[in-house]
Amino acid sequence: MRQIGSAIVVCVLFASVGAAAPAPWLEVKSQHFTIVTNSGEKEARRTAWKFEQVRQALKVIWPWAAVDGGRPITVFAVRDENTLKTLGPQFWEGKGFRPSSFWVGDSDRTYIALRTDVAEPDDVGENPYRMAYWCYVSAVLHRSLPVRAPEWYARGMTEVLSNTIVREKELHVGRLMNAHLRTLYENAPIPLDEFLGVDYGSKYLTREGDARLFEAQAWAFAHYMMFGANGAHRAQLNRFNQLLLQGTSADVALKKAFGGDLAPVFSGMREYIKRRVFQYGRIAVAVDLRPEGFDSRPLSAGETSELRSRLLVAMGRPVEARTEAAFAAAADPASPVPSEIEGALLDREGKPSEARAAFLKAVSLSSTRSQVYFRLAQLSRPPAGADHDTNEKIARLLERAIELEPDYANALSYLAETQSDLGKPEAGIELASRAVKLEPNEAYHRMALAGALWNARRGDEAVVAAQSALAVADDDQERARVQGFLDFAARSRQTPRPATPSTRGPATTTPEPEALVTVSGILEIPENEPPEAQAALGKCLTEDDAQACGASTGVLDKMCRGRDGYACRILGSFYDRGHGVPMGKAMAASAYQIGCTTGNDQQSCGRYAVLQAQGLGVRKDPVTALATLQKLCGAKLDDACLGWGLLLASGVGGRDIPKARSLFQASCSAGNPEGCRLLETVPPR
Repeated sequence: MRQIGSAIVVCVLFASVGAAAPAPWLEVKSQHFTIVTNSGEKEARRTAWKFEQVRQALKVIWPWAAVDGGRPITVFAVRDENTLKTLGPQFWEGKGFRPSSFWVGDSDRTYIALRTDVAEPDDVGENPYRMAYWCYVSAVLHRSLPVRAPEWYARGMTEVLSNTIVREKELHVGRLMNAHLRTLYENAPIPLDEFLGVDYGSKYLTREGDARLFEAQAWAFAHYMMFGANGAHRAQLNRFNQLLLQGTSADVALKKAFGGDLAPVFSGMREYIKRRVFQYGRIAVAVDLRPEGFDSRPLSAGETSELRSRLLVAMGRPVEARTEAAFAAAADPASPVPSEIEGALLDREGKPSEARAAFLKAVSLSSTRSQVYFRLAQLSRPPAGADHDTNEKIARLLERAIELEPDYANALSYLAETQSDLGKPEAGIELASRAVKLEPNEAYHRMALAGALWNARRGDEAVVAAQSALAVADDDQERARVQGFLDFAARSRQTPRPATPSTRGPATTTPEPEALVTVSGILEIPENEPPEAQAALGKCLTEDDAQACGASTGVLDKMCRGRDGYACRILGSFYDRGHGVPMGKAMAASAYQIGCTTGNDQQSCGRYAVLQAQGLGVRKDPVTALATLQKLCGAKLDDACLGWGLLLASGVGGRDIPKARSLFQASCSAGNPEGCRLLETVPPR
C-alpha cells in the first residue's frame, strides 16, 4: 500500500526583503483555493484570484487536465519574511536561505506558503512565486495522466508553465527563464538518449548540479516544442499528450508522435537556445472570476494556531507544531485539534499505539478531520489481520473519512480492500474505481481495484487492472508486489481458483534474511479432490518435488481457506522461498496470516512475524513481531525460536549472533534439521 503517512515534498524559491509588524489573520475562500493571511483582505483576495487564473489557464492550455480534485489546497499568504520564517524555520537555520515561497504535501492536504510583499515589476519575466505554481502545475499533470509521464516531459512542461505571470488583463505563459539559459550556456548538453532515459534513480534527479542542468534542458526542450520553429513541433507534442491520455506507454507514444526519432527536435532545441529572441503565450484573464465575490471571514487565535500547527506538522517541525497546538488548546479546551496534532506527530515518530490513542481521543471530541479517521482505521488493523467485527469497525471509520472528504483517494482504496475482506467485492470495485479516477498514476489504487475484481470472480478484469498498475509503479518493490499478483493470477488459471492474493503490502524477490523452509505435521487431503491433485500433493510432501508442490497450491489454498492451519503454513512456505512458484512474500504473508488467525497454527504466527519484522509482504512492525516471536519461543515453539534467531542474525531489532546461534543450537540438539542447517550458516563470531 502506498505511503499513507506524511511524506514531505518541499519546493523552494529564494529571495530577500524586509520585515513588518504582526497583523490579524483571516481566511478567504475562492472556488478552489483557501487563503490564510495576515496581509489583509485585499491581498488575500488577489492571491486567490491569481491562483484561480492559473487554474483557468491550465484548462485552456491542457483541456484534458484534471484541474479539480486531488488534495485540497491551503495557501498561507503572509505579509513578510518574518512570518514566513515561522512557518518554514528550517530554511533559515544556518543555510542563508531566504525563500519567497515554498510548498509541502501532507497525506491529505497541500500547503503553499508565500510572501505577498515581494514586488512583481512588469519588466521582469520571472514569477517570484514560480515554485508555488510549479508544485500546483506538477500535481495537476501527475493526476491527469493514466500512465507515468517520462521525466523530461513532466519536468519540462512544468518548468515552462510554472513561470506563468498573472497581469491585470492577461496571463503570460512561457516567459524566458534566464537562469536556465545561463546553465545551458555554461554546460555541455546531456546526450539525447541519456536525457530521455532519466528516471527516479538518475543522478539528474538526485545531485544538485546535475539536477539543475536536467531541469534547464527539460525546460528548453518543452519551450522549443511549444513556441519554437514557428510551431512546427506543436502538433507532435499534442499527439504525444493524446497518446499518454489514452494510456499508451511513454516509449510507444514517443515513437508514434515523433516517428521514433527525436534527434531533429533535439538539434533544433540546441540552436533555439542560442537565439536572443523568444516567444511566449498570452491568455486573457477569466473575467468571470471576481475577487470581491470570494468568501471572507476573520480567524480566531485558536483557528490560526490550528492551521499553523498543521502546516508545521507537514514541515516536520514537532516542537513548533506542539507549541501552536497548545495555543489552540488554550483557546478551546474541548477542541479535538491538539489530539489530532499529537496523533500525527506520534505517528511520524513511529509510535503507533500512542498515535492510535491520540486519534481515538480526537474522534471522541468529534473531530472533523478525515485523515484522523483514515489513519485510525489503519492503526486499528491487527498485525496478524482483522476478523469480521474489526473489519466492520474499520469500515465505519473509513466511511466517516470519506463523508468528510469525498475525494480522499487513499481512504476510498482502503475501504475497497476492507469491503472485499467483508465479502462485498462489488462495493470494493466501485470505491477503488473512484480512487483510480482521482489518482490514475497511483499503483496502490489500481491494485485495490484488482483485488476487488478478483474477489468478485472477474479474473480477466483483475489482471488488466494489475497490468495497468505495473505501468505506473514507482519503484522495484512496488513492481515486485504487482508482479506477484500477476504471477498468482496466471497460476490460478491452471489450478482450482485460489484465494485473493494480498494487495496491502510490498513483495520482494529476495529472502532477507532466509525463509524457514521445512514443514512438518499431518495433512488430511479432502476425498473430493481429483486423484491427480492428491497424487501431486503427496509427491510434494514426501519428495519435496518443486513441480508437484507448485501444482498443489490450488488444493492447499482451498484447505487453508477451510481453516487448515498446517495447509496454510505449507502454502506460505512455498511462496516464502519460491518453491514451485514464483517467490512472493505478500503471498506467503497472506497464507501465514490465515493460518495464524483462522487455523490456530502457532507456527504460522511465528512465520508471519518474521516477515512482519522486515516489512516483507506486510507493513513493517519489528516491535510487535519480535514480541510475538519471543513469546512463542518461550512457549517452546521451535519455529518461533528459529525465526527469532534469523532476525537476530540479520540485525533486525539488533544483531546478536551468540543468541542466534544458541537458538539454532537448541533446535538442532532437539533433532530439527532446520536448526542444524541454520547453525551452519551463522559464523561463531
